[in-house]
Amino acid sequence: MNKEDRELGMGRAISRRDFVQGVAVATAGAAAIGSAGSAFAQTAAAAPGPNPATYPPLRSGLRGAHPGAFEDAHALRDGKEFTAPASTGEVYDLVVVGGGLSGLASAVWYRKEAGPTAKILVLDNHDDFGGHAKRNEFWYKGQQYLANGGSSYLVAPPEWTNEAKTFLDDLGIDWKNPRYPKTNRMQSSLKLGSATYFNKKAYGKDQTVVGAAIDAPTAEFLAKTPLAPQMQGEVLRLFTGATDYMAGLSKADKIAKLQSMTYRDYLLTVAKFSPDILGYTGGAWCLGNDMCTAWFAFFRHSPGFDGLGLEVPHYSPEGPEHRAIDYNWVCGNSDMARLMVRQMIPDSLPAGEWLAVEGQRVDYATLDRPTNATRIRVSSIVVGAKHIGAPGPQFEPEGREVLVSYMNGGKLVSVVGKHVIMAGMNNVIPYLCPEMPEPQKAALHQAVRAVNQQTNVLFRNWEAFAKLGASRFSCPNNFFGSMSIGGGTLVGDQAPIKDPSQPVLVGFGTGGNSGVLSNPTMASELCDGAVAPVGSAIDDHFRMVRMGMLSKDFSFWERQVRQTAAGCLAGTGFDPAKDIVAITVNRWPHGFATGRSTLEDDPTQISPTIIAKQRFGNIAIANTDAAGTSLAQSAIGEAYRAVQDLKPKAYGFYEFI
Repeated sequence: MNKEDRELGMGRAISRRDFVQGVAVATAGAAAIGSAGSAFAQTAAAAPGPNPATYPPLRSGLRGAHPGAFEDAHALRDGKEFTAPASTGEVYDLVVVGGGLSGLASAVWYRKEAGPTAKILVLDNHDDFGGHAKRNEFWYKGQQYLANGGSSYLVAPPEWTNEAKTFLDDLGIDWKNPRYPKTNRMQSSLKLGSATYFNKKAYGKDQTVVGAAIDAPTAEFLAKTPLAPQMQGEVLRLFTGATDYMAGLSKADKIAKLQSMTYRDYLLTVAKFSPDILGYTGGAWCLGNDMCTAWFAFFRHSPGFDGLGLEVPHYSPEGPEHRAIDYNWVCGNSDMARLMVRQMIPDSLPAGEWLAVEGQRVDYATLDRPTNATRIRVSSIVVGAKHIGAPGPQFEPEGREVLVSYMNGGKLVSVVGKHVIMAGMNNVIPYLCPEMPEPQKAALHQAVRAVNQQTNVLFRNWEAFAKLGASRFSCPNNFFGSMSIGGGTLVGDQAPIKDPSQPVLVGFGTGGNSGVLSNPTMASELCDGAVAPVGSAIDDHFRMVRMGMLSKDFSFWERQVRQTAAGCLAGTGFDPAKDIVAITVNRWPHGFATGRSTLEDDPTQISPTIIAKQRFGNIAIANTDAAGTSLAQSAIGEAYRAVQDLKPKAYGFYEFI
């Protein structure tokens, strides 16, 4: 181990660590929860208190697509032939493949249609339910700390379909009142503002400048930074300029031109910025500067358009009219996942409004009891779903059952479902159901998802933040594009954080959102510099970064966390070797569903999502890929549609005669 790693605290021994999550952090010789690649995430036997062995949200290290959650699926993709499964003898009215929001919603909708005694099994490849809606918990010195590890909030519930709003009503969610009481946990007289960290690798020296984030600069602020005068001017022009770079064109012509070029081309060829500006834009949504049109970037409130005299179309997710009606949670949409589980398994979580039970833990021992009508079985990677027997004659109602095979605990087993809903990713379904029609499989394969991450870190205290007077750091041209103290709501018997000597959760983001490709530095370092070239197909960008993400072990992420924290807080007495207590990396190599792009796809053609989500025998499909939009309402809506697809429609008249 080199000197820098020792100073950062990489691989420290148990004698120099505190108790985290109610268990002692052990040396590399101990068993690792989640198979994290560093001693940091490894644990010994549980001390009194919550136990990560029986409560997955407490597990730290590599989470999200954690080790063990995808390897069998990748083997299937790569041509592995699995042997015949051993039957469990279980037969269900519905088997749901995927326990994310779509899968849980499918089970809820089916139960509502078929009645509470319907036998339902939900299988998920992860060791926790919720999919991207992931709850992170930390337990330190008798105190619970909560964070969102993935899908964040409900986008504009008042605009949802009647069915989706009824779904929220049934869960007891007051979606008409989106602003839950926000008693900020940072109850201090200190006024903590923003700062910007410039790292040594990109700027020649580590320097933190307090007073503004890089995306809200002033000339006075920029003069204190290591940026050259020319670059100071470009950054100021990007974020505060009001030049009409398309003067002389009509509004319609401006829009047409923006729709015809990438955001990158607009910045470099129309607005005449230098290429160095590309590290400051934050891309657009989860996309890099060369992966979307300039019009999409404008719609998503990316910088550089203020002087064009155009109005952002209604319902931009970053627009104020949307922000005002978005529904926010403490732990993101995992809070809704918990409510769905409770609706199907009532004693899994105490009764009460979601915020009242936010500090309560789901009893995972209740999820797969044989006595349940609905069972949720985690750590179960499905590798096949095949109809039993030949189809009946034309006009005969589909009555075949489906054999669903899955890996659990290293064993290949099977269950039988009278109906099956595929609620995982579209592009894995053709491998699970090879008998599907070729056009449908081709359409399913077109769904290639974005790459996302959210890293949550427990700090021993926030004294360094208080000394600087900053709680939010923007980090241009850095692996992590942002570092900030979480706010959030006090839940249960949580005590306010009254002084800087108390522990605090700190979020490490890509920058403006969780999309990795919006941060070119993160994308490049995950790929060891081998990113897809400018102008490559959007899906190729995703595939390259996905491979890079999966190639990196926990120690890689730990080092990036410690380096960023040490750089941001330099000169404050912060010690990354002792002041960082726990790290949870939520990596999502298959993250947001992204739909189609006018850069590559013909918008006049029928969407492949229509072909992909057709019912196949007694197998239906429900996921956000089916909608082409990565939203909680898409998950709920597609689940409703899939359940309706499975309902018999024996009218004596048929579309195909």
